[in-house]
Amino acid sequence: MNPFELVNSSHQSSTSTFGVNDISPKKFQGPVSREMWEKVSSLNSAYEDKFDWSTYDKIYERFGENQPRGGVVFKTTFKLVNHHSSCTKCHYSFEIDTYGRGCVHNCVYCYAKDQLSAHGFWNRPIPFPVDLAEVRKIFHTVFETSRPHKWRSVLESRTPVRIGSMSDSFMWMDQKYGVTKELLNILKFYKYPHIIFTRSDLLAQDEYLDVLDADLVSIQYSMSGNNEEITKKIEPGAPSIARRLAALKKINEAGFWTTVRINPFFPTHPDGYYSDRESVVSAFGSVDKIPNFPLFDWSFLDQLKEAGVPSLLAGFVRLSPRAINTMSNITKIDLKSFFKPDMFAMKGDKRYSDKEINEYYKMLHNACKTKGLRFSTCYIGNGIKDYFQYQNLWTNKKDCCDAKGVVSGFKTTSQVIGWEDRLRHAPNKVSAQVAMADEQKYEAGISDLSSAKPFNEIGSV
Repeated sequence: MNPFELVNSSHQSSTSTFGVNDISPKKFQGPVSREMWEKVSSLNSAYEDKFDWSTYDKIYERFGENQPRGGVVFKTTFKLVNHHSSCTKCHYSFEIDTYGRGCVHNCVYCYAKDQLSAHGFWNRPIPFPVDLAEVRKIFHTVFETSRPHKWRSVLESRTPVRIGSMSDSFMWMDQKYGVTKELLNILKFYKYPHIIFTRSDLLAQDEYLDVLDADLVSIQYSMSGNNEEITKKIEPGAPSIARRLAALKKINEAGFWTTVRINPFFPTHPDGYYSDRESVVSAFGSVDKIPNFPLFDWSFLDQLKEAGVPSLLAGFVRLSPRAINTMSNITKIDLKSFFKPDMFAMKGDKRYSDKEINEYYKMLHNACKTKGLRFSTCYIGNGIKDYFQYQNLWTNKKDCCDAKGVVSGFKTTSQVIGWEDRLRHAPNKVSAQVAMADEQKYEAGISDLSSAKPFNEIGSV
């Protein structure tokens, strides 16, 4: 039996040479669309192709003889990133970006912006849409044929795919290009679970909600606080907090599971304010002179409740020196002074001390409990210790992103993907092997993970 028959046999009888599409193959003959159309029309797929492939030609024609470096098609489709030392415990490390090489939200603290800017790709000149024809081919091969494919084991396990990693897939440009919406159609057809990370209110448009299946999707909105003035400065291209809250309210009322990611979570005071107040007072001279970064205040939780949000996830900020300088210039607040001086003696991103992070997470956890909100934490960027250290704060002990066990289609997470697959998909095998060894050593030293306190000096949470 064809493997796809086990998934969606009701569609199998409708296949033809060009699927069930009545569009002539001659319709798409442009410099980009022709190759894409030939690829998808040769699949003999049960998926009804209604996508306007000429959208790629329109982008190509926009640049004429001065085509951008790398072309107008983003070639990277799926990625599996839990081979990396900072992501080995991530529950949703199977990813896809429908737009690459930039993001119009242009958040000044963005780690992707740091990475891509170094290679001259960030928004130069604009974000470009993913090769959707290749995505179609991957799903067709895995679910409608028995042919080998590098993504077969991951896709057949129904490991949820995360939409939005290095860019926001729901930038308003998608209303023009429709690439993300078409991906949602594909996922719905193959009944494939997915988790959406976004800052955009485009997702709340009826044309997008109509494509979503509440049994297959978990929707996470990123908001670092409720100060509109600061948000506009550090997320200049993103919708306002008010627009995001309005979108969340509509999405919740439509019956979808949502989570708000306060990620990155920016502390309101310098490191040590809650865990070592004496040192902070000494550093600034007096309590009155201690600076404040008012991006987040506790009334934000009431706004989330009003919008019907059931779950909150916090992930403590880490910032590159470039991001710290840029944010300080934009906000007129010296953020460098918020970090302990010895942190700047070390290379890499800057972060808060474990003791101070612990205090913020405890306060957030307790506040959520009071407001009737579910709570979890994201460890990415702060080390594997944070994954175990704060796991007992999660409302959903099975899933830091609070989707498994809540959304019916989420039966598993990226944690079921073994190191054999992780190493196979890792671009750097050596660093992946180091990450694997580090994770195994760390876990081997903990006899009971459920009660593990890797940093006992922090104190119980």
